[in-house]
Amino acid sequence: MYDLPSTPHGLLQVYLMSSFLYYENNDSPISDDMFDRICVELLKVWDDFDHMHKHLVTKADLEAGTGYAITVYPLMVKLAAERWHRKLAVEANETI
Repeated sequence: MYDLPSTPHGLLQVYLMSSFLYYENNDSPISDDMFDRICVELLKVWDDFDHMHKHLVTKADLEAGTGYAITVYPLMVKLAAERWHRKLAVEANETI
């Protein structure tokens, strides 16, 4: 089981990587419930932190529990998502 990140930056990173993998690669590295919890936690702290990719996400996205509106993912997010996905698969003893 994957634990939620403890910082707003970590939450946003997982939100973005999960959205990329789900909408662009048709894969879901975390459960829908966990994604929803990430959205709830991000909403609680949304006005209290800055992040270089925060502009990709709106409060409305988080309230709806979706990353669908993101149309272009930065290369950094794509590469991190692919690396994270491989790591999760190895931890779960799976092959992707």
